[in-house]
Amino acid sequence: MSPQIDPNEPFPGQEPAEAGRQASSSETRRSNPIYELFVLGELMSSPTYGYKLNEILNRIIGPHQQLSWGTLYPLFRRLEREGLITASVEKRATDFPTHERGQPRRIYAITPAGRERFFTLMQQPQSHSYHPDLFAVQLTKFEYLTPEQRLLILQGYHKSQQALQLFYQRMRAHMQRRKEIREAELPFILQLIDYRLHMLSAELAWFERAITQAREKQVEAQDKTQE
Repeated sequence: MSPQIDPNEPFPGQEPAEAGRQASSSETRRSNPIYELFVLGELMSSPTYGYKLNEILNRIIGPHQQLSWGTLYPLFRRLEREGLITASVEKRATDFPTHERGQPRRIYAITPAGRERFFTLMQQPQSHSYHPDLFAVQLTKFEYLTPEQRLLILQGYHKSQQALQLFYQRMRAHMQRRKEIREAELPFILQLIDYRLHMLSAELAWFERAITQAREKQVEAQDKTQE
């Protein structure tokens, strides 16, 4: 059920933006947690070449936000300095053609400290609107979490999207009260807000289904432990 909106309630202003600026400021200075979480998550199963990580991540984030080598390789170096991953140069066979161009490929592997960091990033509270692609990366790594941990993440994002829905509902009521907005412009402003509310409704419905499924898995896991 959608939250009830009081049209006379003061418009919340820049609350989401302020929250985004205040949230995890140290993480922002550190790096985008999406890329760090992705790299560590991909290495959880086995060592991997750097170019393969680049290909997989670009498929996840989509064609409009392609990740460059200038972003990925500095991240590799930082994670290596911090002891979260190791890098080794691929050994070429003695009969490898000497005329073959290109540097030997580097293979990256996760360390015990990197595994610990991975689980920290997976479970720490995040603002869905602050890093909108973070959930996509988290979801692809749900296999490493318990049913309880998955449920908490889903519920956290659901709550965040409910808050964003409430923000836009209040914004819509606020815009309708503003006398300085031109009559010809107002319908299109409201149309944009309605578009965002429509997208949020679809996301909320998806999260509600996912939460129901996660709860069922949680019950199944509890039943197995009691057998």
